[in-house]
Amino acid sequence: MKLILVTALALLTLLSQPFSSFALDDNLAFSGLTSTRAIYDVRSNDEKQLQFIFKVILDTYDEAIQQEVKQSTIVSMRGPTVRLLVRGRQGDKVLHQETVTLINDLVQRNIRLEACGYALNLFGVEPEDLYAGIHAVGNSLNSLVGYQTKGYALLPMN
Repeated sequence: MKLILVTALALLTLLSQPFSSFALDDNLAFSGLTSTRAIYDVRSNDEKQLQFIFKVILDTYDEAIQQEVKQSTIVSMRGPTVRLLVRGRQGDKVLHQETVTLINDLVQRNIRLEACGYALNLFGVEPEDLYAGIHAVGNSLNSLVGYQTKGYALLPMN
C-alpha cells in the first residue's frame, strides 16, 4: 500500500509539472542535417501581428541554432506589410519602436529582410524610407520562386 501511495504521489508530481519543463527538440526533423534554408512569406497589415510573426521567426531561428543546425533565413515581406516598414510614419511611436527592435534582432542574426518593390510602388513607399536593414527587391514573388528553386523551404506567415 505504501509503495502504491509513493508511486501515485511521484506520478502526480511528474504530471503536475508544466509541459515546457520537458526537454523538447526537433531531432527527427533535423537528423542528418547541419544546416537548413528557409524563406518566410510575410503578409500582414496589422503591426502587432507582424511583431508576433517576427518573434516566431526569431524563436524558430534560435531554437534551430541551439540544436546545432545552422540557419540561412530570408523574410520576404509583401503587400500591405510594406506600409509597416516605413520610418517616420504616423501612429503609435512605442509600437513602431518595438517593430524596429525586432527588425534589429533579425538583422543581428544575419536574417535577410526583403520588401517587395512591386508593393512599394503600389503603396507609394520609397525604398530609402524603409527601416535600416530591409532590402527592397524588384518583386517578392520572384524572390519566393528563386529561393525555393535554390532549395529554400517556403513558410507562409499570414
